[in-house]
Amino acid sequence: MNKSKLLKRFRMLSRVMSNRGDITINLTGNRCYTDYNSITLPVGDLENPDYLELLEGAIDHEVGHLRWTDRTWTAKSYEKGAFFNAIRNGIEDIRMERMVCLEWPGAILNLSKMVTQGIKKGWFSKPTDSFPPSLLLQAVVVYYGRYKINDQVQLKEFCEIALALLTDCIGQKPVHDLILLLDTIPALRSNQHSYELTEQIIQLLKKIEFKPGDSQGDDSGDSQGNDSGDSQGNDSGDSQGNDSGDSQGNDSGDSQGNDSGDSQGDDSGDSQGNDSGDSQQVINFVNECLNADESQLMADLHEQVNNELEKMADEVRSSNDMGQLIDFNAPLISKNDRGTVGTAELNLAKRLSTPISRELHKIIYGLDQKSVNFSKQGRTVEANRLAGVKAGNFNVFKSERITKAPTMAISVLVDRSSSMSAVEMNGANTSALAINLAIDKLKGVNSECIYFSAGDLYEAKCFKSTTKAVKDNFRVSSRGGTHTGLSLYSVIRRLSLRVEQKKVVFIITDGQASDLKYLEKSIEMSELLGIQIVCIGINTGMLYGFENQELLNIQTVEELPSILKQVIKNKLIA
Repeated sequence: MNKSKLLKRFRMLSRVMSNRGDITINLTGNRCYTDYNSITLPVGDLENPDYLELLEGAIDHEVGHLRWTDRTWTAKSYEKGAFFNAIRNGIEDIRMERMVCLEWPGAILNLSKMVTQGIKKGWFSKPTDSFPPSLLLQAVVVYYGRYKINDQVQLKEFCEIALALLTDCIGQKPVHDLILLLDTIPALRSNQHSYELTEQIIQLLKKIEFKPGDSQGDDSGDSQGNDSGDSQGNDSGDSQGNDSGDSQGNDSGDSQGNDSGDSQGDDSGDSQGNDSGDSQQVINFVNECLNADESQLMADLHEQVNNELEKMADEVRSSNDMGQLIDFNAPLISKNDRGTVGTAELNLAKRLSTPISRELHKIIYGLDQKSVNFSKQGRTVEANRLAGVKAGNFNVFKSERITKAPTMAISVLVDRSSSMSAVEMNGANTSALAINLAIDKLKGVNSECIYFSAGDLYEAKCFKSTTKAVKDNFRVSSRGGTHTGLSLYSVIRRLSLRVEQKKVVFIITDGQASDLKYLEKSIEMSELLGIQIVCIGINTGMLYGFENQELLNIQTVEELPSILKQVIKNKLIA
């Protein structure tokens, strides 16, 4: 996949991940898990379409569970045993995914692609007569529900095979009754309803077990032979032998030869010959279902997808050709910092915030786009074009269209490493404070401020708070190394999940990064995701690792407004 297609795909993925109400999606590390308020998914090869398809499907599937699956009934289901829970889980997945698709129609494609991946990887396999009874019945539930109810047509063949095999095992009528139950899934409104439907299916199975006389052949009725009526032999009437009358043998009336009335032969009235075998087969089938363990069942789709995503993430980390793209155990972000004992000039920051806001306003609202068109009809005549009417140019009506500047999210990433002197740290603190105060004045623009070194990141300001409310958080002192690359990765990851249309990182640093390999990869990732980086150097002639980025260097904080004019002039934010 080339970079432009990858960028388009990942932008779409970001939108999908962002629009989920109060559920947070984290794309980080190499493990899958949820705390029931957020979902964390591992980072794999962004150029692998299989990974992207699984990732998108996993997001929609997991968000659906968090939104619509009550865990109380899942816990009760586990207590009922492996088979019960497998059937309930299959029903709940179908019900829940249907709810997802009704609310977010785009999920239809994502979930369908996930199923296709499941077929390719063997999670959904073609049923055979060697399937254990529990697996066969589970296959009918899963394949029928996904094909018939959720329109995942790639499972049509598997569904039809499973139904035919199940009919051979327990007969047409029980299968028909099972389908009637499964057809009620669209009416289910909760995991409790999925649980209760599973109970009905279990009762249906037990009913088959205790009524082995029901036909497992092609004909209905109480007869277990080839013909209807009370006769269970080849002929009608009371005769149960080859001949009519009271005779039950070949000759004598009370003979108990080959065709006697009480005979256990092939054609007796109470015979349990072939039909006895069928009845025992059903009893065995049901018992094996009810007593099945996990090894005789289809693995949970949730676990299959998670395991595969984790495997893909591990492969990326260990891949020789890609190297370690990023240390995905990136620094954590903390809201508390024991190092807020530095200095920041609040009054200076307030004074500078107005001219900085003015310059940022020019940058951001300069992104308004104006298009002018001329046509043969309209309301506004362009006088300068009237002279062309005689020459046959009747396009004299002018129309203008202005596209408003996009919303924007800005992360201010500030170096607090030990290479920053006390004077430089004061300048960085005051600069960061001034920039965030200025951004607070701009409509449609949100900001955060993150300090970095070689340890965990410190969040001086989050996107939701105002700078004025947290101004004391900007008194940060220097310590530790300079993990600019890993820190930039963390910020890029956060920005990629924001709903704003444009994303920008302002980096304030003295330029001495200690993880240049990770910095290179992080910059590459920012380019792929369309996240722009503006580098502001503090008393430095070079920002190591940013050689291809334009350096905006300041000696004092007062230079910030003029530096931002350079941003406009050089069109660093476009």
